[in-house]
Amino acid sequence: MMSRAEVTELVVTRRLEKKLSWAAIAEAVGQSKEWTTAALLGQMTLTEEQALAAARVLDLPADAVVQLQVVPYKGLSLIHISEPTRLGM
Repeated sequence: MMSRAEVTELVVTRRLEKKLSWAAIAEAVGQSKEWTTAALLGQMTLTEEQALAAARVLDLPADAVVQLQVVPYKGLSLIHISEPTRLGM
């Protein structure tokens, strides 16, 4: 199965290969350009219908459709926060 990071890379690659605008993809997905961009870059969760629409436009595999429906991980727990300089403070 593809990771969410791999799906994001594939989305960006396919969008460029197909010369699609975020607005064109958003129209297919049925959401705003801003929401769709954020969702396809991993910041939002798509419904199955939205993920399938994006997959049709971008020619994404079934693994990507599944990953687009996973709630994104948000937070700092992947960063070692006991050392403030690691956060750029």
